[in-house]
Amino acid sequence: MRQPLIIILATLTAWSGAAAATRIVVNLGPHKDAAAAGHGEAKVDWLDGDTTDDTVCTEAFAALELQHYLRLATGRAGDFAVTDDEAAGQGDRLLVGGPDSNAACKQLPKTVTEALRTDLKRLGPQGYRIRTFQAGGRRVTCLAGGSRIGTLYAAYDLLHRLGVRWFAPEPVHEEVPRIEGLGDHDVTARPSFLTRGFHAWEDRGSQAFLRWMARNRLNYWCVEQQDRPLMRKLGIRASCGAHDAQKRFLDPDGPYPYNHARFTGDETKPADPYPAGDLYRGDADTSGRLTYFEAHPEWFPLVKGKRVPGIRGSFGTNFCTSNPHATAEFMTNYVRALTDGPYRDADVVRFWTLDGGKWCQCAACKALGTPTDRNLLLVYRLDAAIKQARAAGRIHRPLIIRFLAYHDVLAPPSRPLPADFDYDTCSATYFPITRSYVYPFEDGRSPRNAHYLRNLSGWVAEPDRHYRGRLCIGEYYNVSGYKCLPLCFMHTMAADIPAYHRLGARHFHYMHCTTADMGNKALTNYQMARQLWDVKTDCEDLWTDYFARRYGPAAATMRPFYESLEKMLANVTKLKYDLARRLDRGDKDLFPTPELRCERADGVACNGPTLHEMLGHAAVCRRLITRAAVGRGQAPGLPERIGARIAEDERLFTYGERTLRYYDACVQAWRAVRANRRDAARKHVAEAVRLADLLRRDTTSTRHSSSHANAANAFEASRATRAVAHLERAMGQGGSMK
Repeated sequence: MRQPLIIILATLTAWSGAAAATRIVVNLGPHKDAAAAGHGEAKVDWLDGDTTDDTVCTEAFAALELQHYLRLATGRAGDFAVTDDEAAGQGDRLLVGGPDSNAACKQLPKTVTEALRTDLKRLGPQGYRIRTFQAGGRRVTCLAGGSRIGTLYAAYDLLHRLGVRWFAPEPVHEEVPRIEGLGDHDVTARPSFLTRGFHAWEDRGSQAFLRWMARNRLNYWCVEQQDRPLMRKLGIRASCGAHDAQKRFLDPDGPYPYNHARFTGDETKPADPYPAGDLYRGDADTSGRLTYFEAHPEWFPLVKGKRVPGIRGSFGTNFCTSNPHATAEFMTNYVRALTDGPYRDADVVRFWTLDGGKWCQCAACKALGTPTDRNLLLVYRLDAAIKQARAAGRIHRPLIIRFLAYHDVLAPPSRPLPADFDYDTCSATYFPITRSYVYPFEDGRSPRNAHYLRNLSGWVAEPDRHYRGRLCIGEYYNVSGYKCLPLCFMHTMAADIPAYHRLGARHFHYMHCTTADMGNKALTNYQMARQLWDVKTDCEDLWTDYFARRYGPAAATMRPFYESLEKMLANVTKLKYDLARRLDRGDKDLFPTPELRCERADGVACNGPTLHEMLGHAAVCRRLITRAAVGRGQAPGLPERIGARIAEDERLFTYGERTLRYYDACVQAWRAVRANRRDAARKHVAEAVRLADLLRRDTTSTRHSSSHANAANAFEASRATRAVAHLERAMGQGGSMK
């Protein structure tokens, strides 16, 4: 295993006296200037196997980024000219790129270039060296990566060491300090986690968002993003695939694409590579076309003794995976999407079966083992199909398969994998959906987390385990049910990310990141990025730096605000997946489990924050955020950018605060109804109606995430829109909320 980030030495020494001019030297290739080279990603063929133009584009862009921020930080608008690596010139230098891409770096003393090459080979494509030394009477700082991406990361790391911060995509969230000089550096770095980013599947990331990802050395997004050349330039890997794979590639209701031997009217289609089965149904629905299910019912699952279509979008029952023809057709269509279809630009294949799907009950399928065993055989088949396409010259880029360890396939395999299962190209993503954030993942006090930890240990820790491959963790910091609430995970991540690393994870992402107006969630994304790059990050130091730079004079108020916010919504899973649903159904017992009670009571088990405790933390947050900035204005004396950041935090916090208070109003109304306190019930219902109206007016807090986690407004996001109607009926008033 690679070792985590190693910093050999990093010193920031200010220059004394007047600073000499500094040139940024990079290979511009055939381009006339840095702008043409660094912003020409649309003209680069990123998939042709020739990385020369790829490197020129990314490293020239790194040079432009350095130029922009160094000019801002030093105030020297005419300094830091970007020149080609073969051009002569005087003054100090920043060399962007190592000896294999930068001619000026190659001309350094042989001992330096050989040491660089040795280090970079060891550090891998994302690793880098930053080294300052004296050469020919001038200061030279070399930023060299194990690849063009490592060089880009070196540029951003240098800027970070100089105090530049990118807390969120919008310009108001950038922090650029005034500096006198660049200092001397000797840094060796590589990431603790090789994959760092967000699970997504929609074209919803702006260019500012993608640049913000790269500046924080995040590298995982989705193939559906339209500006893929920019993603390539920034080293952001594109993922593809979801639970809808079977609907896409073996749709029982989709047209059968071949000339079936027993059907008339499809003679113009390609020859059928599969034999007609005994269960052939013909055009059973008299639509005039033959569907996959009509052509081959035997390809689809046996349920209670009968072959059924099974697949309903992303849900249902998986196809008959023991059928070699069904599997072959599924793989053929999947690989076609990777070569010529919507996945042709993907780097990572999320190979997922149906969401919480059931499995075929035929004897042949049962003989393949547990659902996990069957799933791994499918993974093996897809990997073989991709390798076959590569051998045929249809695929040139590296492709990684990430398969599910989740829900129906959460348990580890029960039998050995094929002897030639390729662990270099196939790895598991472990998804602990609806886990508890009240306790760290490894803390056994949460039954849900303990269940997940037991299964995860079976994948990665048990000495007699069958799976011996890599591990990705798929976290849920904004799972669909949370609906973009202002959650804070600062202490959770401080404990969990090192724990995941100890368990063997080297890849990490979460669902469903907001791409704008992040508010307090900027800390989640920023801290995640820092910890994933260096798992040994001292989070206390990180928080001190974050609050000081992001909030300036208000840091001492905003730090406890965040800590109270984390406590306020730590029990979010039970809040949104249990209480909200019970309110929406009008259940009699709203707090049936110890994980969430309304308040603590003698003799009643309670092992999580209560609703009343959450409201108490919300009240603390309200006092603190008001102290920092009243309403949407800014506190006296705060710089405008800091006032804007606090206002953004306050808007998002208000969404969470109102949601909690709405739940509480409904709960108190039910208590009053059942105690026959009519006046109190009406009072609480009126408060619930008032809060619901405020939530309904909030159409901004729930719009910058995925379609799963978004909502039309904050009231819809509460997941308890029918609660008042149930209360009104219970009080005998009839009617419902409008």
